Amino acid sequence: MSLNAELLSHIQSAEDAYGHVSNWPDSVVKKARKLADRYGNEAEYIKLEELADVRELTERGFFVTHIGIKLHHSRGWVLNRMPEDFEYTATEEDQRLLKIHQDKSTREVGRLLHRDLSWVREMRRHYGWTQEQLTQEDD
Repeated sequence: MSLNAELLSHIQSAEDAYGHVSNWPDSVVKKARKLADRYGNEAEYIKLEELADVRELTERGFFVTHIGIKLHHSRGWVLNRMPEDFEYTATEEDQRLLKIHQDKSTREVGRLLHRDLSWVREMRRHYGWTQEQLTQEDD
């Protein structure tokens, strides 16, 4: 007995009509995937809200793994939605955290905030740290 009778019925009728799965039209395959609740990695199933969420966290410098944790998805799920180009940004909260940790090294801030080191460096430059301070902190 099938846990998903509707899916089983759809597959049986598709096999009767088209034979092997390689002969099935795209619409029949898509309906089967929808009934099975398995969409694969097809771009048409990626929601714009998901792309926006991943972009926002990427621009804020979070690690891919941490983005997955925040959004309750796997690392692979995040990688399928990563923007190709983006610019680092910082929210008011990010700026506050950077100010709190201004005496710590770039590595330590990155570790504490779960952020990429390039984000930490760029935000520190953007918010007025001198080159001398940046050089000293990386030692």
